[in-house]
Amino acid sequence: MTDRPALLLIDVQQDYLSRAGLLPDKAVLETALAALLNAAREQHWPVLHVQTRVAADSSDAMPHWKDAGRVACLGASPGAEPPASLAPQSGEKVFFKRFYSGFEDPQLLAHLHKIGVDNLIVAGLYTHACVRSTILDAYAHGFTVFLATDCVASYDPEHSDLTLEWLGSRAATCLPMVDILAKFSHAPRSMRAVGKPTWLHRNPADWSTILGEVKLSRESEIASTVERVTLHRHKWRTVPLSERAARLAAWRSSLSQNQDRWVDLLIREVAKPRTDAEAEVRYGLALLDDVCLQLGADEATQSGRVRYRPHGLVGLITPWNNPFAIPIGKIAPALGYGNGVVWKPALPASGLSQALHESLAQVGLDQAVGLVTGDALSGHLLVQAADVGAISFTGSVSAGRQLARLCGRLMRPLQAELGGNNAAIVLADADLNAVAQELALAMFSFAGQRCTAIRRLIVAREVFVSFAEALRAAVEALNVGSPSESGTHIGPVISKMRQTELLAAAQAAVASGARLLTGGSVPKHCPEVGCWIAPTVLTDLAPDSSIAREEMFGPVIALMSAANVEQAIALHNQVEHGLLGALFSRDQACQARFLAEAQAGILVVNQARPAFAGSGPFVGWKASGYGPPEHGRWNREFYTRVQAVYANA
Repeated sequence: MTDRPALLLIDVQQDYLSRAGLLPDKAVLETALAALLNAAREQHWPVLHVQTRVAADSSDAMPHWKDAGRVACLGASPGAEPPASLAPQSGEKVFFKRFYSGFEDPQLLAHLHKIGVDNLIVAGLYTHACVRSTILDAYAHGFTVFLATDCVASYDPEHSDLTLEWLGSRAATCLPMVDILAKFSHAPRSMRAVGKPTWLHRNPADWSTILGEVKLSRESEIASTVERVTLHRHKWRTVPLSERAARLAAWRSSLSQNQDRWVDLLIREVAKPRTDAEAEVRYGLALLDDVCLQLGADEATQSGRVRYRPHGLVGLITPWNNPFAIPIGKIAPALGYGNGVVWKPALPASGLSQALHESLAQVGLDQAVGLVTGDALSGHLLVQAADVGAISFTGSVSAGRQLARLCGRLMRPLQAELGGNNAAIVLADADLNAVAQELALAMFSFAGQRCTAIRRLIVAREVFVSFAEALRAAVEALNVGSPSESGTHIGPVISKMRQTELLAAAQAAVASGARLLTGGSVPKHCPEVGCWIAPTVLTDLAPDSSIAREEMFGPVIALMSAANVEQAIALHNQVEHGLLGALFSRDQACQARFLAEAQAGILVVNQARPAFAGSGPFVGWKASGYGPPEHGRWNREFYTRVQAVYANA
């Protein structure tokens, strides 16, 4: 036997790499795996590939795949193949399996004995399943196993984290790739050439234009940022509440003096139409105003027996679609109540996020707020970082569920706003033309990339045909064009990938029998290089259609009918989301029933896009929210811990 290791790559195949929710994502994982593979080849280590292979007719697929109605890695299909950068080279052995462990193929063990290695470096997919099973079998066969922690991925990150902890205490040494390579070799040239993973920030209106290159923060950078802010927050928490409020008021004044700059950044980085960008800046400033007012009220009502103590350090994870207002709505109360902050914004709008962080320095708040850049993996690492006392998150339902499980295990409070598949009910007594025009904007402004956008229309059957025609006319009158123009209603969606997914969803619905009322394609007058989609309305959808049941988060909506108000409210409530619901009717009895039975945290009557008050609450029911509401007096509920004091005189 020899100390020389063999590299064992598990299920590095397109079908697995394309799984939704993969963490880290496909691009980051492929880059890391390619670096590891090139280093192994440079050192002339044996490289072994294990792949899942299912018969072309799927007859030998795993039973749970068949039960779920999905299969992967069929025969010689493209999905069964690895990416070109990770494909086997001449002389590298490939072993096949149907289930989990690579040792299902007896030739793998025989080959390892033949080449005389006893050290295995394992990487690939998925950490919680096939990687785990292969490592356990390797351990049982007497091999010393090293798992490259930055070269594995899973669509179930909570399960993956537990797996790494469990394997590391039993069957494998779990280390980053560089540390494993250092153990077995001098630094290979291929590793010296590998820098930090990066993300290219492209212009949604012109995808060929790169706005910048963003380096992704990883564990060591996140840990150092947390440590730096932790050191400062001990000083920050001793600053009187009135002085914290004054600092935040100064921040508000500074931001207000540069409103045009923030509007221009919103237009440039996320292609938010000018009117919507101006509205977001006003809302962000209103949130900051309310925090300052609330802090003043809280100072006047402090009690010696009941105290509100800061968590110490909070992690904030914010989305790309409202990159000015949402961060302000989290950073301001977190600081106001005496916490230090580590903030991870979404990658689009990275330039705006950096500028917003720099604006804190002008009023002496920058030391209390650390900025980390990154993808979903960076957010996952932030949640787990030492000294983080609570997490506030805005994003998707799937990501929120993952964070809820993780924060539950870590016993960390979580506040999560998780989007919505919002419905508006239109009854027969409504002014159909006026409602159609209002709903067109509520559904499609900013290309429907708002969590409060209406995505489902439920219309009284007796007026369905006439309303559908009024809606079609109103939607087709919307201006799709350059976000910088004041008359633009709809700009591009955020990325080419999202454009492709939304168009494919609309085409799949039509193929399944849905009727396209309008849209469903790229507008002819828009440039091909941008991420454009015409506002799309689909009707006659199947009950289980993804467009009717899921949050599309784009300019694609479902139009359906209801026989009466009872059925309309049932359709409104049938999805897992519960953020916003709207009713258009002058009938007071119908209004009362809607307000009593509609399952959403925000209800509106005879309007579709209310002016949200800075005093909140902003709250989702069901899968649309977790933890306390955001804003207003509810900020103190989340950003502090209540402490009762009993003392003798």
